[in-house]
Amino acid sequence: MVTEEQKDIIKSSFPRVLIHTLKNGTMVYEQLFLDVPEAKELFKNTSMERQGQMLVAAIGKIVKGLDHPEIFEKDLVELAKRHIGYGLKPEYFTHFGNALINMFEVSLADSWNKDLHDAWVAVYQEVAGIMKGVIFANQHPL
Repeated sequence: MVTEEQKDIIKSSFPRVLIHTLKNGTMVYEQLFLDVPEAKELFKNTSMERQGQMLVAAIGKIVKGLDHPEIFEKDLVELAKRHIGYGLKPEYFTHFGNALINMFEVSLADSWNKDLHDAWVAVYQEVAGIMKGVIFANQHPL
C-alpha cells in the first residue's frame, strides 16, 4: 500500500522525469531488453520512441490517479486489458520494474534517496499487482 507521504514524494518527483520524456522512456526498454532479450519480440511492431512516450504518459496517469483510488484501479485494469494477448510472462514484471526503478534513479540522481526509491517501488508493486491480476486471471499452470 502506498502511503500518503509516498504519494507526495511521487507527485513532487515526477515532473523532473517529464523533462527528458523521450530519453527516460526509451531507457526503460533498453534496460529491459538487456535483461530479457526475448522481450524485444513483444515490441517488434512499434518504435521505441513511441513506446517510451506512451510509458511516460501512462506513468503520468498513474501519478494523477494516486489521490483517486477508484480511477487509479479503473485505469490500470483498462491498461492491463490492452496488454492481454501480447505474450507477457509474469516474470517480465520483475524485470520491467527493475528497469523502471533504474530509470527513476538515473533521472532523479540529484535527489535519489531511500524514500524516493521506496515510494516508486511501492507504486510499481501496486500497479504490477493489479495488472498481473487482470492479465493472468484466466491462465492456469499446466
